[in-house]
Amino acid sequence: MALHRDIKDRNVTLKYYTFEELQNCATNDFKDLNAIKLARTPHHEIGAWLERLSHEDREIVLRKLSAGDISAVLAEMDAEDSAEIISEMRDAKAIKILNSLALDDAADMFRELDEDDRNRLLTKMPPIASAALQNLLTYEHDTAGGVMNPHVSALTIHMTIDEAIEFLRNSKDFAENIDSLYVVDEKKHLVGVLNVQKLLWTDPNIKIGTIMCENVEGICTPEQDKETVAHIMAKNHCNTLPVVDGQRRLIGIITHDDVIDILRDEATEDIQKLHGAGGDETIHDGVWYSISKRTPWLVINLCIAFVTASVIQFFEHKIAQRTILAVFMVMITGLSGNSGAQTLAISIRGLALGTYKSLDSPGIIFRETLKGLSNGIIVGFIAGIVTGIWGHDPMVGVVVFVAMILNMGLSGFVGSCIPVLLTRLKCDPAQSSYIFLTSIADIAGMFIFLGIGSHFLL
Repeated sequence: MALHRDIKDRNVTLKYYTFEELQNCATNDFKDLNAIKLARTPHHEIGAWLERLSHEDREIVLRKLSAGDISAVLAEMDAEDSAEIISEMRDAKAIKILNSLALDDAADMFRELDEDDRNRLLTKMPPIASAALQNLLTYEHDTAGGVMNPHVSALTIHMTIDEAIEFLRNSKDFAENIDSLYVVDEKKHLVGVLNVQKLLWTDPNIKIGTIMCENVEGICTPEQDKETVAHIMAKNHCNTLPVVDGQRRLIGIITHDDVIDILRDEATEDIQKLHGAGGDETIHDGVWYSISKRTPWLVINLCIAFVTASVIQFFEHKIAQRTILAVFMVMITGLSGNSGAQTLAISIRGLALGTYKSLDSPGIIFRETLKGLSNGIIVGFIAGIVTGIWGHDPMVGVVVFVAMILNMGLSGFVGSCIPVLLTRLKCDPAQSSYIFLTSIADIAGMFIFLGIGSHFLL
């Protein structure tokens, strides 16, 4: 019913802005934006729009929002963009907004600030928040400590149920998640966990220590890689993970929304690196930044292309005698490259999810090679018949058939080996794997096809 009250007419004009409305809003119209309607607009929509605006336009829009709304919008934006906005504000307003942010979001933003801006704002923040932020900044951004929230509503083992409920009421302003209530002793050591439903259903005079579960799953250390943390949460099917130091003292929690961001960022980084783009590159980055990330891999690809060209040149006289070889050359390399890409995608996904262990490598490489050979038989058989009829020479079909089997088998082998090899070399398995695969597939594919063709057809 509330939604229907927000609809003015049959054109479904809502009392909040859609992203399309914001995107189509001309610069001259920013001052006329309705502040109430803008405040009702989803924060992620405003954030995505602000990332596309200039500094001056952002300033006009943000003046129409409260400090609380601004902090919520900045939390949805890329940390680099939100840091830029904070650095351009007056200190008093910036501090007010930073105090409204969750500490883990504020830490992400601070990492992107210039050192002078960072130090200036830290000195003007409340001492407790400043100390907590400085502690978070000691951890690398890609670790559990870098994404955790140090504000934890931890219960103590000697609390009664009534005392625990009263404690949680008083903690509502900074408690990010209370689905799982962690229990500590007098020295802040993590000793148990308690489900909030169990807390509410238990006699009010019972001690927390008597009903808590001592087996706490998914415990992380602040130095663990954040991708590992995401896998731990997925494995344990929980909404929060506790982070403890070397003495098992509870120092923070990681929530499911943090893990969603981690998985999204890691998937984005992998798919971009796979094709030779920058892992942190976005479609809104400047031309020169993108060129600096992409060009080195394109130059490598160019060098390998010269090797491929030299293979063709080596068989130049053979191709001149049977031009039909040139007709089907690209087909062989293209299909074998696609077959290898399928294997590569599965291999990298297995490594990313932790389901691909080093001990599995021989068996996986064997099976992927066998799959490539099998696909080569099926696809090669079809291609052989068609090319034999097309070229009016059954022997051409036989050459295509054999070359397809060998090339797709090789692509399966290479596609499963490249990620394992890069991992053992301590390199990111996604880093330009597709470029390496297609290069090997092209060079070997042409050599195999032209070699077989020149032997049997000339």
